[in-house]
Amino acid sequence: MSYRLKTGEGLAAGIRRIAREQLESALGEIAAATAGKEAAAVHETRKDIKKIRALLRLIRRKIGPEIFREENDRLREVARGFSGSRDARVQLQLLEKLGAEAEQSKTAFAETAAALQKELAIHADCFGPQRQTAEMTLRWIGDRLEGWPLGDLEIEDLCGALRFSYKRGRRCFKCVGAETTPENFHSWRKRVKDIWYQSRLLQSLNPAVMSEIIKDARTLGQQLGDLHDLGFFRMRLAAGAEREEERAVLGGLISRHEREREEIALDLGARFFAEKPGALERRLLRYAREWPARVRPA
Repeated sequence: MSYRLKTGEGLAAGIRRIAREQLESALGEIAAATAGKEAAAVHETRKDIKKIRALLRLIRRKIGPEIFREENDRLREVARGFSGSRDARVQLQLLEKLGAEAEQSKTAFAETAAALQKELAIHADCFGPQRQTAEMTLRWIGDRLEGWPLGDLEIEDLCGALRFSYKRGRRCFKCVGAETTPENFHSWRKRVKDIWYQSRLLQSLNPAVMSEIIKDARTLGQQLGDLHDLGFFRMRLAAGAEREEERAVLGGLISRHEREREEIALDLGARFFAEKPGALERRLLRYAREWPARVRPA
């Protein structure tokens, strides 16, 4: 399975192939999930859904607002239905990492760990109905793929869409620079994820150059993702019933890591978004003129 357009296939066929592969991957993950492994399946399923939603944003203007909204909203609801399991799993992993880095004993945050394990168990009990809903939605979208109006899709449309995503990400970066709020960082993270996924889709335009964009977007996205998880964990601790001592120590560790991640992300962002959106699009279009797959689907 390759999350990229191939030079030997029509654009519409390639878009449909990629969407179908991600849908099938998500269906496979949730269907194969066994007891105690639900959180891992949810994690992989949510990644597949993010890839499909990034693809939809790449073809948004071509398929139109109605189809885009219908598909995107349904995929978002599936991801949200699984979010509790994902959050508990990530926070438990983060708790272990923070404890190890601070050289705390495994029992130092026992109450927090127990609360997160309980949350995981609760979400595991709800997995069955959520799986049924997700399977129905993913199959429904799969049935609609051939109806997406992509007959006159051109590579220039995709280059313009990536430019738009980059422009949005650049705007979010400026908002973070003006005000470093969790909300601004969260919005920026989503836009950087879009750029990362969409650049992967267009990697065949110029593999060497696009690989650099992909690598830089992935590195920035990882920092922003870590920052998001830290902030979410901090909010959960503030509302938790664990011992004050545990929450205080964890809060200090989280704050330190947040400051470090913010500095790294802002530095990476300044370099990644140094190019103006118009200049990026001109580069992409130059690669597109030399791309072998400038054909329409049969």
